Amino acid sequence: MVKEIMIQYPFWSILLIAVGLSLIVTLAYKYLTDQTLMKELKKELKKNQKRLKEARGEPDKMMAIQKETMHTNMKYMSQSMKPMIFTIIPFLIIFAWLRSIFEGTVVIPLSFHVPLSSLETGMGWIGTYIILSMIFTTIFRRVLKIA
Repeated sequence: MVKEIMIQYPFWSILLIAVGLSLIVTLAYKYLTDQTLMKELKKELKKNQKRLKEARGEPDKMMAIQKETMHTNMKYMSQSMKPMIFTIIPFLIIFAWLRSIFEGTVVIPLSFHVPLSSLETGMGWIGTYIILSMIFTTIFRRVLKIA
């Protein structure tokens, strides 16, 4: 029953799935990372970028700042990996299921009229999902004030 509805309304199905999964990822990111630490690390990275610009022409100083930046970036990345570890298995299962439903389905049809021919193509489920999830993840991150 669900599969038939999803096949009949592929865009709306992908839209709802993108909203749901984007919300789950955003909430996982918010609650599985130390948001205070993440904000501090972001500030430190911006400060180091500014210091790097100011230190142009001084290779030793630039190397020291780059080393400090790499250390800060590693802390930031280790924090941001935690939510991915918790969400990767469920996502792989969901994407395998979606592929079994939508493989070969054009979700967003596109037509290009070129002289002497007409090219009919479209965006599949994965492209549609990626674009929609980027939009909704950005919205949810701003609403929830996530670093």
